[in-house]
Amino acid sequence: MHLFRGSTIALALCLAVAGCGSGTETAASSGTTSSGPAIHRTAEFDAIGVIGHSGATGANSTGEGPDVPGNSWATGDNPVVNSVYLRLLADHPALKGHNYNTAKDGSDASALMGQAEALLAMDPVPDLVLVNSIDNDIRCDGSDEANYDGFETQIDDVLTHLEKNAPGIRVFFVDQWTTVAKYDDVVAPLPGGLAHGTDSGPCGVFNADGSRDLEGETYLQQQVDAYMDRIIAVCGRHDDCATDQKAMQGMPLEAADLAPDFDHLAASGLAKEAAIAWEALPSDWK
Repeated sequence: MHLFRGSTIALALCLAVAGCGSGTETAASSGTTSSGPAIHRTAEFDAIGVIGHSGATGANSTGEGPDVPGNSWATGDNPVVNSVYLRLLADHPALKGHNYNTAKDGSDASALMGQAEALLAMDPVPDLVLVNSIDNDIRCDGSDEANYDGFETQIDDVLTHLEKNAPGIRVFFVDQWTTVAKYDDVVAPLPGGLAHGTDSGPCGVFNADGSRDLEGETYLQQQVDAYMDRIIAVCGRHDDCATDQKAMQGMPLEAADLAPDFDHLAASGLAKEAAIAWEALPSDWK
């Protein structure tokens, strides 16, 4: 049940590490607002960025807690992960060093606007923005259905802001990695795995006796799908927007792919995420 519930711990560690949550370039402290003039990007494909939560920051990917921006599946520079950035760099050398990561641990859709504005303040402005956001928006308290519309509005606002301020900028969303059932299959046999997924709320996937709570699994998967469906719907209303069409749900997760907190991915898992995102990225965007 990778809802990044360990994000508050990761965030505390992050605050103690200078530059945590940023990639090769650090996040800008201010950005363009929708009332300002449109930003003119260069004609060359020379910058990429990612926004979202700790799934994009390489958080705990070495098992030591803090972010490891170099391991980001989106903008990292670790060849072991072979991020989307590195794959694009092979054909677009002007991208070198312009791999911005303004994602922040523990953030939800309400934080995306500020992260997007930070990207618009970069020089050069990104031509492609990757988005990794769902997990922390899932409430798991029975109120998710009431949260869908607000979540959709926040996604729509970010897309509108980007297209108005940087016309032609492309935005690509990825789904949560692997299905709830597959995740539970992998975690259940691991030391501490059952405890990690035992919850008294509707998202509890293991019962106190260690048996699977199929109702909880079904509920949680429904939430993952519902939030992603809203992203897909919003994206369909905007030009220059695409999603992985839930391809990330098919990740062949293995125990070795998980970070020790079970909420994040190790380098091998991030490499799988990068490969799936790359395959789903529109071919004419590469």
